[in-house]
Amino acid sequence: MLDPGTKISDAPIVAKKMQVANILQTLNRFAPPALAEDWDNVGLQVGYLEEDLTGVLVSLDVTEAVLWEAVEHNANCLVTHHPLFFQAFKSLDDRQVPTRLARLATQMGVNILSFHTNLDATQSGLNDQLASKLGMTRLKPLLPAADPRFAKAGLGRLGRVPKTSLKSFLKSCAKKLNVDHLRYVGDPRHSIEWVAVMTGSGGGFFNEAREAGADVLLTGDVKYHHALDALSQGIPLIDIGHFAGEIHMVPLVAEKIASYLKTQKSKIKVFTTSVQEDPFNFWP
Repeated sequence: MLDPGTKISDAPIVAKKMQVANILQTLNRFAPPALAEDWDNVGLQVGYLEEDLTGVLVSLDVTEAVLWEAVEHNANCLVTHHPLFFQAFKSLDDRQVPTRLARLATQMGVNILSFHTNLDATQSGLNDQLASKLGMTRLKPLLPAADPRFAKAGLGRLGRVPKTSLKSFLKSCAKKLNVDHLRYVGDPRHSIEWVAVMTGSGGGFFNEAREAGADVLLTGDVKYHHALDALSQGIPLIDIGHFAGEIHMVPLVAEKIASYLKTQKSKIKVFTTSVQEDPFNFWP
C-alpha cells in the first residue's frame, strides 16, 4: 500500500511475477503452434505451467548434462528445440531415454518447453536465420504454410546468392557456418545462384527444391537413397549435419526470452547451454 500523499507516478516499479506459462506464451507468439507439423509435439513436455519462474536455460536438446546445468543455474525452465517426446509410451520405463529424462526433470523441478517445426517455419525463425548466415536474399518459404495468416512462414527457404560454383559455395558455407566437414552430392562445377535451405533432416525434399527453381538444397541428415535420387534428378545436395543447422536456435530463443523479461522489469536470468555439443566426431 502506498503512503498517504504518494503520487502514482512516484510509486516504485514492481516486477511482475513470472510463471513458466509466460515463457510458453511469449515463444508461442513468435513461433505459433499452428505452424508445427501434424506429427510434431511442441509446447509443454514436462512440468507445470503455473509454477513460478526462477530462471531459464535454452538448449537444442534435453540431455542429462543439460538438466544438471539447469539446476546449477537455478533455472526451473528448460527451453529446447527438439521435443522430449515424439511418440506415445505405454509405460514410464527408465530403460527408455525420454521417460528417464522426464522423471529426472521432475525430480529436479525442471519444467521443459519445446518449440520445433513451428520454430523452423516461423518468420525470422531457424530457416530464415540459416539463410541469413549464408547471405541469401529475396527469401521466400520453400514449402509455404497452409494457414493464410502466415504468408511469410513455412518449412525451408528459397533465396538467391551471387552466382558461383558448387565448389566455391561449399567453401563459403563451411566458413560461414563454422563447420569442418560437409558432405555433398553433385558436380563441383555446377552453377549455383538459387539456394534452398531446410533445417533439420530435409534431404527428402530435393524434388520440391528443384521444382521451386533451386540449384542446390542445403540441409542435414541426408540419406543414401535421397542422395542417389537427387543425383539422378540433377539437383546437388549439401549435408551440413543436424547440429550445425539448428544450434543457432539457442541464442535466437534466449534473446527473445530475455527481451520479453526486460519489458516486464523482471530480474530473472536467461542462460544458454555450454555443455551441449555435436554428438558426432570425425576421423581422422
